[in-house]
Amino acid sequence: MTMKNDLQQIDVSKSFCVMLHDVAPIYASHVAEFTKTMSPLVGNAMSAAVVPCWAGVPLGEPDRPFLDRVRNEYANILLHGFEHFRPKGGGLVSLAANGKDEMNGLDAAETDRRLEKGQEMIARWLGQPACGFIAPTYNIGLATPDRLARFGIHYTVGYGKVETSAGHKLPLATWVWDVSPVKLLCRLGYRLGEIQYRFRKRALPCVVLHPLDLERGFLPQIERTVRKLVEAGRQPVLLESMGYGVPAAPVVA
Repeated sequence: MTMKNDLQQIDVSKSFCVMLHDVAPIYASHVAEFTKTMSPLVGNAMSAAVVPCWAGVPLGEPDRPFLDRVRNEYANILLHGFEHFRPKGGGLVSLAANGKDEMNGLDAAETDRRLEKGQEMIARWLGQPACGFIAPTYNIGLATPDRLARFGIHYTVGYGKVETSAGHKLPLATWVWDVSPVKLLCRLGYRLGEIQYRFRKRALPCVVLHPLDLERGFLPQIERTVRKLVEAGRQPVLLESMGYGVPAAPVVA
């Protein structure tokens, strides 16, 4: 028996995607500002990467108005870790990311617990569990595609690629500004995105937003980047509309 997963072919020369990370009630005003700025350009064809228990504070009934807006204004919901913060230990990535590399340092049991609880909370407050996952700081730890699949998550978005539980990979050319508390490194994240956009012609352009981008003054540059893609004749796409998030179907060889 073999497995197959039918994904729609996408013309990356005519497409791009927009993803907002760190979607949590603490950043409600930031999310609203991004929505106000991006929706005239891309409508609701954006992904919201939700953290269900930001810094140990779980979603609750008072957050329902915020979550209803997220569900209505973002066509795709992704699981973005559980608490976002690394519970113990550290390293260079943790230092650069202010301890937000949650999946690093977790053992298998704790990784499973956070994935399970995260899916339960996403389903409860946003209507259904997530089909996709973005690891905080893109460091997956033990949250590999096969482990994610046990919890109904069938694709994971990294910095340079999307990978499915069926083994399919889609290269990404990513702009990301929230690289570090050091603003110079944030500017470097944008420059790397520009280089990838120019030279990785087979990669899907991906504009990644974070709430702290607003506080650091990057919104005008983000808006210009998205507008440039639209004016180049590109259309915003959602990974799940192309078949990502669908488990591999068994077929008889």
